[in-house]
Amino acid sequence: MTTELKHIKILFLVKTMDVGGAERFTLNLCRYFKDKTSGITVASLGGIFVDQLQLAGIKHIKLQHQPVIKNMLSLYKELISIINEDDYSIVHCQHRIFTFLLQFVPNKKFILLYTANNMFTDLFQKCIFPNFASAASESICNNLRKTSYIKNNKITQINYGVKVPEIYQPHKGLITFGFFGRLIKEKGIFNLLESVKILALENLNFRLIIKGKGELKKIMAFIEQNDLFNIISVTPPSSDEEKIYKDIDVLVLPTRLNEGLPISILEAAARRILIVSADAGGVKDFLQNQQTGIMLSSLDPITIAQTLKGIILNYDKYLPILDNAFRKVKNDFSLEVMNKKYEELYNRILDSTPS
Repeated sequence: MTTELKHIKILFLVKTMDVGGAERFTLNLCRYFKDKTSGITVASLGGIFVDQLQLAGIKHIKLQHQPVIKNMLSLYKELISIINEDDYSIVHCQHRIFTFLLQFVPNKKFILLYTANNMFTDLFQKCIFPNFASAASESICNNLRKTSYIKNNKITQINYGVKVPEIYQPHKGLITFGFFGRLIKEKGIFNLLESVKILALENLNFRLIIKGKGELKKIMAFIEQNDLFNIISVTPPSSDEEKIYKDIDVLVLPTRLNEGLPISILEAAARRILIVSADAGGVKDFLQNQQTGIMLSSLDPITIAQTLKGIILNYDKYLPILDNAFRKVKNDFSLEVMNKKYEELYNRILDSTPS
């Protein structure tokens, strides 16, 4: 017998609702399932996407405790209090600590679903036992199967899905590079700044837009010391996808983190924005060098500068790559397909539980 989703409530647990892959993923699922269920709730530390939830009529609970090891006991008590406030059929976690804590709830009446958005190899990976798990791309799925003790038949790969705009603005004139996300050393922002400094010395005509939160003081100091205000602009992050990617020709991701598949790659490709990325984490699940984007051979600022210089001087050469990437997003990373697959997963896991 198929369970009707309209009779159930779902709680989404995510660390924040700021700009990021897990956050955008959660927002998209909430919007889709709001009218297909009897209630959707999100609990997080907050962030710029909270306004989007409220506009969609989705309840948000602000967590008081961060999901870190030292907060385990207080966070567990907080989560129990939230769960006891309503009759949730599914608790969908986007963080391993939430998953770890909730697996110990005695006589729990909800199904615990964990989505792996990143790749891990640590001991903690072997300590999570949700009822079911999903993975946001092929590499993340393979990683979860190899590094956890979750049974393979309980793990489902459902690729991230993004909206594909019907209209896009073709490139005109000045090449504009974009860097979005956490402004920290590990994401490669300072390597990128050094490469921009090199390009500026060659009097090339381009600009860089930086959007995010993080080490803003260091970034602004670098821009001032090297007199790059005419080339680089720094703006706060936005929850509006169209504002994020407006006027960007090339997305640059020189990250050194072994993370998952950045959702920004998919969102950029859907808008025919060229992607230049490090070979990190699950990037290869989408980006094939010279096919669907440009893979950096090194994160050295000189290498980055040489790659970006080639794009500035001969942008039209890369137009076939934009077409390939656009087709791949539509075929393999569609928001409509992702939503439908989660609808199928929710129904399947509900049906697997004895009433």
